[in-house]
Amino acid sequence: MAAPALAGSASEWKSRSIYQIITDRFWRDDDSTENNCDLHTYCGGTWKGIEKNLDYITGMGFDAIWISPIPENLGNDYHGYAALNWFNVNPHFGTEDDLKDLVSACHDKGVWVMLDVVANHVAPVDLDFSQIVPFNDPDHYHSKCDINNWNDYNEVEYCRLSNLPDLNQDNQFVRDTLKQWVSDTVSTYGFDGLRVDTTPEVKREFWKEYAEAAGVFTIGEIFNSNVDYVASYQGQALDATLNYPFYWNLQSVFGDHGSMYGIRSLIAAELSSFPDTSVLGLFIDNHDN
Repeated sequence: MAAPALAGSASEWKSRSIYQIITDRFWRDDDSTENNCDLHTYCGGTWKGIEKNLDYITGMGFDAIWISPIPENLGNDYHGYAALNWFNVNPHFGTEDDLKDLVSACHDKGVWVMLDVVANHVAPVDLDFSQIVPFNDPDHYHSKCDINNWNDYNEVEYCRLSNLPDLNQDNQFVRDTLKQWVSDTVSTYGFDGLRVDTTPEVKREFWKEYAEAAGVFTIGEIFNSNVDYVASYQGQALDATLNYPFYWNLQSVFGDHGSMYGIRSLIAAELSSFPDTSVLGLFIDNHDN
């Protein structure tokens, strides 16, 4: 049995400093350090490897970790964003017991665990859905089209990101299964929060139900600089979002010699648009940026 989640509310997460871990890239459980892997495939990082290095993480001042998605992935997709079988954990990362042990060890040290979750798409199998468990029917997906206009929010929600098969959350089986999966996963392993991948590619109404099913803190990835657009997800869909408007603002000020007044203007805009700016996810870097 995994230890129960230590925390779930947004207010409890506000004071936490989160260390993101690409599970495969962090540490091997046999402690080998040879840098001889092909970066296009698995390099050997595991949940046991993370567990062995919790003192290193806390020693840097972090009291939460964010780990890669856990379902079994297609082929060499080490990153976790190409789910093949929702009901199997990724064997490259370890076993179910290994994951339970990691969460329990984290909790013993007062470290909270945030799981990266994906409910927008599956592995790049094009139209051969028979490979995907349990979403193996064409009716489980939106019709094939690509996102070309990111200002067309209907297209963003219904078409494919990077040609990844786009799950149809309006299909009752898909909707119910995704919500049951996240509920079971949180309760089985004791996760304390969720980082929600590809948030704008799925309707807000679904995310609200998904977050309620999870029962823990949720923070969404919305790769957009529009303050009002990003703010529209807080409370209407998830507890919080990563603060991408601030990221783009800092890029402009410090990378493109913009005016420092831009930071003041951005903060004022966020204070007037977000229900609660104190829970937004500020980041130095992540796996995308």
